[in-house]
Amino acid sequence: MPMDMEHLRIQGSARPERMYSPDILPQLQSLLADLADIDFTCEKNLERIRRSPTDEDHKHRLVAALLERHREQRAPYVEELTALQERMRAGFE
Repeated sequence: MPMDMEHLRIQGSARPERMYSPDILPQLQSLLADLADIDFTCEKNLERIRRSPTDEDHKHRLVAALLERHREQRAPYVEELTALQERMRAGFE
């Protein structure tokens, strides 16, 4: 057997197959896409506030409110990601 093939055979047998539920990848992709949309919208709104002609104190209040809303919008998605991560870990134990 050629050395490269032997190396692959040995390497392949040294690692057990790691599989997880087939629904995890689509869920992960969906959650990450949703978070990216939330972050993108927040960044657009931050830029809009920064460029607005309003006074700095008002801008500061608007930014604080926007960032709080952003955190609240992200929270359930982050929780779902954490739960999904735990499911993935459990599948590898």
